[in-house]
Amino acid sequence: MRSLIGILLSFTLVACGGGDFGSSRYGLNEAETIVLENPGLTGPYTVKSYLPPGSNKDYRSVIIYYPDNSMEATLPATTLSGGFTNTKENMSWLGQHLASHGFIVAVFTPTNPYSLDARVWSVGHQASLETLLDESDQGSSPIAGRVDPDRLGLMGFSYGGAGTVLAANALGSRVRSAVTLCAFNPKTSTNPIPMLFVTGTKDTVASPNKVLSAFRKFETSMPKAFAKFNNLAHGDITNGGRYHETLARYTTAWSQVFLADIPAYDTYISGDEVQKQVRDTTVFAQVTDYIFED
Repeated sequence: MRSLIGILLSFTLVACGGGDFGSSRYGLNEAETIVLENPGLTGPYTVKSYLPPGSNKDYRSVIIYYPDNSMEATLPATTLSGGFTNTKENMSWLGQHLASHGFIVAVFTPTNPYSLDARVWSVGHQASLETLLDESDQGSSPIAGRVDPDRLGLMGFSYGGAGTVLAANALGSRVRSAVTLCAFNPKTSTNPIPMLFVTGTKDTVASPNKVLSAFRKFETSMPKAFAKFNNLAHGDITNGGRYHETLARYTTAWSQVFLADIPAYDTYISGDEVQKQVRDTTVFAQVTDYIFED
């Protein structure tokens, strides 16, 4: 793992307590130190990508981003989609970012990105998850044997975020975590997995109040969070948008904790690091714009 500008914190594995840290991902023993990379900055891995062969009736196309490393361990994986009118290319920045931090990411274009039905994206999420598992089972695949079937997540923007909730409801215990980015009219989640709800004060397309309502109605004993970023608009999520570092910081930290099993990243979602941002009105307009419930 190469060093990074912006490494913020380091912890001994013993001090962190809990979680499957060293042997599964970093090859460390309990006496060694794990370094937490700033999740908002590009991660330590070189990113590669490929287009899986063949076609799938449940999405138009998919690209898989993955970290280039020589470790034999399996890796956490997630789906990712854009929203209305978006193709997989619109969300490439986040797929590449997550892969640079050690995740395998399937970014897909739904069968009809002009649909007004979130179920189109839900079907795409479910099919993309199956593609990840199928590719991991293929000996000739670039990610052969690399996808951990017990550490799968879902992530989507706008209609893709609404589809993320629907897919999580359908998949149940097959997925471990979900992230919705400015979800458009999301339904109430019935799958009690850790879920992050992102919205913005300037989003005039996907109502922040509806996102907050979906968060409030989500009954779970697992952690959930609501993040309404100051001045974030709907179009800021896709390629070319603003606030990518802030969005990457929260989505990556959430995934590190709940998919990669590195609870030390809690500092970015429920500890000291997030509290610094809660007090910073450039990130959150008011302290009530970030809610974490454990």
